[in-house]
Amino acid sequence: MEKSKKHKKEQKIPEAKKQAAFHYIIYAGLLILLFYPPYFRGLFFDRELLPTHIYSGILFLAWMIYRTAVLKETGFFRSPADYAALAVVGAYFLSIFAAVNLRYAVGELLKYINYFIVYYLVSDIARNERDKRIILWTLVLSAAGVALAGIGAAAGTVKYPGAFVGSRINSTLQYPNTLAAYLTAALMLGLGLQAVCERRWQRAVLSAINYTLFLAFLFTLSRAAWLMFPVFYLILIISIPGAYRMKVLGYSLQVFFAGIIVSPGFGSGISGGEGAKVWLWYLVGLILAPAVFYIFDKLSERFAVRIKPATLLSVFVILTLIAGTGAYIALTTEKPLTLSHSPDEPESWKTSWYTVDNVKPDTDYVLKVMVTATPGQEEGKWGGAVQIMSIDKNNKATVIKSEYFNEALEQQLIEVPFKTRTDTTKLQIGFSNRFPGTSAVYSDAKIFQAAARATSQKIILAYKYIPEAIAQRLSSISFGEHSFQGRLSFYRDALKIIKEHPVIGIGGGGWKSAYFAYQSYRYFTTEVHSFFLQLMVETGITGLLAFLAVPVLIIRNVIVNKADDQGLGALNYAALSSAAAILGHSAVDFNLSLAAVAIYLWALFGLAAADGMAAVPVVKRRQLASGSYAVWAAGGLTLLFILGSATLFAGYSYGQKAVRALQSGDLAGAKEAFERASEYDPLTVSFKADLSQIYDIIGEQGKNKEFKEKAIKLREEAAAMEPYNAKMKGLLAATYLREGRLEEGLSLLEEAARLNPYNITVWEALVEGYEKVAEFHIAKNEVSRAKELLGKSLAIPERIIDFNRKSPQNDPGVVKLQATKDLMLYLTKAEKLLESPNLEIVGKLKDLVFAANFGIDLDEDGQPDLWRVYGEGEVKVNPGRYSRMKLAGESTVTLNLIEGIYLEPDEFYKIELEADILKGGYRVDIIADNKVIFNSGSELSEFIAPGEIEGKDIRIRVIILPKSDIMFGRILLYKNSDPDTFNISPERNREKR
Repeated sequence: MEKSKKHKKEQKIPEAKKQAAFHYIIYAGLLILLFYPPYFRGLFFDRELLPTHIYSGILFLAWMIYRTAVLKETGFFRSPADYAALAVVGAYFLSIFAAVNLRYAVGELLKYINYFIVYYLVSDIARNERDKRIILWTLVLSAAGVALAGIGAAAGTVKYPGAFVGSRINSTLQYPNTLAAYLTAALMLGLGLQAVCERRWQRAVLSAINYTLFLAFLFTLSRAAWLMFPVFYLILIISIPGAYRMKVLGYSLQVFFAGIIVSPGFGSGISGGEGAKVWLWYLVGLILAPAVFYIFDKLSERFAVRIKPATLLSVFVILTLIAGTGAYIALTTEKPLTLSHSPDEPESWKTSWYTVDNVKPDTDYVLKVMVTATPGQEEGKWGGAVQIMSIDKNNKATVIKSEYFNEALEQQLIEVPFKTRTDTTKLQIGFSNRFPGTSAVYSDAKIFQAAARATSQKIILAYKYIPEAIAQRLSSISFGEHSFQGRLSFYRDALKIIKEHPVIGIGGGGWKSAYFAYQSYRYFTTEVHSFFLQLMVETGITGLLAFLAVPVLIIRNVIVNKADDQGLGALNYAALSSAAAILGHSAVDFNLSLAAVAIYLWALFGLAAADGMAAVPVVKRRQLASGSYAVWAAGGLTLLFILGSATLFAGYSYGQKAVRALQSGDLAGAKEAFERASEYDPLTVSFKADLSQIYDIIGEQGKNKEFKEKAIKLREEAAAMEPYNAKMKGLLAATYLREGRLEEGLSLLEEAARLNPYNITVWEALVEGYEKVAEFHIAKNEVSRAKELLGKSLAIPERIIDFNRKSPQNDPGVVKLQATKDLMLYLTKAEKLLESPNLEIVGKLKDLVFAANFGIDLDEDGQPDLWRVYGEGEVKVNPGRYSRMKLAGESTVTLNLIEGIYLEPDEFYKIELEADILKGGYRVDIIADNKVIFNSGSELSEFIAPGEIEGKDIRIRVIILPKSDIMFGRILLYKNSDPDTFNISPERNREKR
């Protein structure tokens, strides 16, 4: 009997080891899932995201099997927070039925299933403080690697696409604002973890890690994150249990001290492109942070836990005052601005620009600055320069003064007088250096009115204690700044969608599918730049309430089921503070659109939720569960999740293969790959659109009616699947017009203009469509219908002007719609056909290759569209008719065509300029690559395009002679299909050139 018992015991030991091994494999798999996502472009793209879905699904399925078969826990739901987390998934599933883009909606549903999986695994596996600490270490170490990769990219050592752009650290997330939010959250987590670690070496390591996170955070140059950081830091300090509060405060001050001390040298290394210097200063801080920590730890290890709350508050107030004083000193202590080129450095403009807001229009001012300049050896190689630009209400910049320092100067006070323009709203003053072997040092810059020298505005050129990149970002913080105003526009437009679809939204990805139809001016953003508004756009109030319930219920659980161990409580509040940082910053940005950041957030939710459930005995947790049916359902849905993700990834892979085939000219290979892509992923409209193009080409080449019909069917499916996609409607419209389905084609073009009214290309297509269909009706002698369509065409400029007027008028970053050469061409054709709707005019207009109406000014900036006016003169646009150019001085005014045109070499052309010369005269030049190939002063000129213009940029220039007064109507350029009618010979044309 004893032998039998012993044998059974020996059998159980290997079985227990197998169970433990299975547990640790899943545990390790979870840690990998939490660690790697930030390193793959934040999992923003399907290439990295879909495989992660598959991996998460397999991991979750394995845990469900282990949990049921080994732990004998047949329940699924463990707390109200679980129901709320699953309700978010349910909200995205529900929104599919109202989705404006089914593929995006399914993609977002899969993402939120993944987030639920992360939440569930973390909350279920982290059943004790040790597990929590391991998961926290994983999250913090992952963030440290991201920060280090960003620092390496700034030094030029790490080569990762988009990791360092425009002097800002983006790291592997490729977006500086999201990186800043992520690092803020990681720092909150790192400080909390450092406070509860019992071993000094771990705390020392964390001091180095937290310093790395903070330094990288500073050089993301994210203004919003800088402004929000004190709020999230205060949340951490207030929420963390009292026994650890002083520790967190002390450790954080050490980190801030080290980061601020090294940042000037670190920033100087970045701006100078000195990688070794960047690493040197980083290493200085890496040594300094643990050293200061060690000293602090030795002195205050026992003192911190005995400190009274009143004393703690006093210390905090004192430190805040010290920090405020330090910030004031840093922001008011300047140093000279030094700009220079070494002798072997190539010529380039190095200019520091400064904005001066409080200036009056049409007023005399003086800029005073102390200058030390070293010019070059050659004449004209000046050492320094000052440029003053006037900025009007439309943010248009005009140079009003340039001063160059051609002589050697040593601390010489320079005064630069200038006068603002009548339309000046602010100034931009630039201090420059350009040539090799030259330098300029500027200091003590002030600007004042010439008539009131006692009042002046000081211009701080450089800060002594703040890196230049950080200083420039700080100085640009303003509620009137374009990025801030742009976000407000996004929010207003998002609210329009929410108002129309308040309950379940318009499905995942709904914003990027529909925002063109709601935007208040022309901008491009696939994200709302506010997580909560984007959540409501996608899932309505249903999704928002479900999501908000998750942190609310978790916080309730943490408070109600308060852990006996204060260390565990400190970890919980550090996790919640970290989550608050992510959510708070995400209120004004799209951080959670990066799945890596969302996984991080839901892992934090899981950690905090685990404590609330850890306080509940296992038996009670089983009683709370809904039974084995929920587990089986979860397993089945997980299998569908894995299969769906794998199928979509196969579609994506075939789509990429098709693109590569197209790039290599393999049309047959591209066709086959796109067909397979559409089979695996029938929801991606671009696959159908691309395949339809291939079918169309094959049908045209082989005169194959079957392929042409397939192409039409695919385009119809694509347009129906994405009702807000103006591009798909335009593509189908072009097909219908070509096939003779004219009314259907025009209807689609009108719909495209309604869906994307701030895109000038949809108006181009609509004007062209009206004009082409009008030609068809003229050919059939249906003149009344032709005139109706031509009238609609000519009404389009006024419609565009109305949209421009609806756009923000005082935001300098708003770019209004302007007429293009294609829009002008078809508007001119419509005008001429409406004047004489007959076949003779239709035939003549086939030779019209370029046209412009000087009376069209869609953006109402006082200048005719398509032209840039140079020189001083009065320009008055009479809408739809002409522009009047009146010159009072002795100089000329030039109108340059801003878009290039195409001319065929050795072909005959005729140019007409409708002008009423009241006084003076003008000249018309045809220019190829800045060289005049033809010029004429007559209203009707003929020329032959020279053979050497092939592939060159062709422009038209109109030069108005001094003291002229001319009304310009239209300029027309015809290709003459009958050279015999020309009044000049090729030889004479060459003589004129």
